[in-house]
Amino acid sequence: MSNIFLLPPNLDKKARFAASWEYLLENIQELGQDFVDFLTQRSGKPSSTFIKAVSYPFFTSGIQPDILLECQDFDVICDHRLESELNKLSLDKLFVLAKSQPKKSYIAVISNSYCLIEPEVLAGESAKQHYLQPYDDMNSSMPYFCWQDIYALVAQKKQRIAHEFAEYMHFMDMQPWQHSEWGNLFLNPDVAKSFSQQWEKTINYFQEMEINAKLTGYSALEVIYPLPWLQLLYIHVSRTVAHSDLQSVSPYLVATIWIKGDAKNQIQAFHGISDRIVLPSKNDITVEIRASLADALWASKSGSRPKLAATYYTSLDRLVALESRLMQQNLMAFAEAVFNHAKAIGQR
Repeated sequence: MSNIFLLPPNLDKKARFAASWEYLLENIQELGQDFVDFLTQRSGKPSSTFIKAVSYPFFTSGIQPDILLECQDFDVICDHRLESELNKLSLDKLFVLAKSQPKKSYIAVISNSYCLIEPEVLAGESAKQHYLQPYDDMNSSMPYFCWQDIYALVAQKKQRIAHEFAEYMHFMDMQPWQHSEWGNLFLNPDVAKSFSQQWEKTINYFQEMEINAKLTGYSALEVIYPLPWLQLLYIHVSRTVAHSDLQSVSPYLVATIWIKGDAKNQIQAFHGISDRIVLPSKNDITVEIRASLADALWASKSGSRPKLAATYYTSLDRLVALESRLMQQNLMAFAEAVFNHAKAIGQR
């Protein structure tokens, strides 16, 4: 990318970030070198002189990684994961690509959230030869690199373009979450497991009403058929959200409302909703409500599949606490408020 100002306007979020990251590395050569050193040193590999970065490089195999770091002694093929939560990551095609290159090539995965790589894949010969896996103490439980660590590399540079790119990374929710207890929630399964235990009071709240509520996925909660027309209330944490008009800031606690496909009146009731509620016992905690981005489509189509009708958001910072009892109370207050609000909307 020779001119960042000529980026096509129709690029998606991932492609625009890759092109912008290439532009930054090309214009701050020392950052490109720092980045290569960061990847290799944390993987226990010798470094090499950084030459250039290429976003979406062409390979005859048809596989198109996000960034190629061309170095004097080897290349690094980078796979960007911006929203990889709950994803199972397959490395097979990337290993085939690395093996097919005339120049020694490594694979580096950089993620914004936790994703699963099977242990047997990491223990295989392909990974030993071609995969850059961090082994040091910085987020060492993750077998891939984290954007929040690379954010620190960018933010410490003095050039104005680096400071502006750091702001861009902040907009992409790549900054570290500065919380002493839960800061690695999105990266560390052990922290996520501890967070999941904080749903106990909420689960009891629904079970007392004979509603099935259970832990699922990565620190999330499923409430199944809390109402005859409400098929699923799904509550989870997230770095990134689809709506850009929220006053809440990252990271978020998110609740999604999934309505039975044949419950047309309730689906219509949520159509175009944009609202805010304040947790009754937590006057400083505001929850923002937005209709599904596809709500017009849901309203016009029939079918039995559940429809995502609305999403509830609040900043996770407002709810987490060092004291478990208080945090459980906050999480239950959020779930209760969402449930009661959805129930009221559905009864209109």
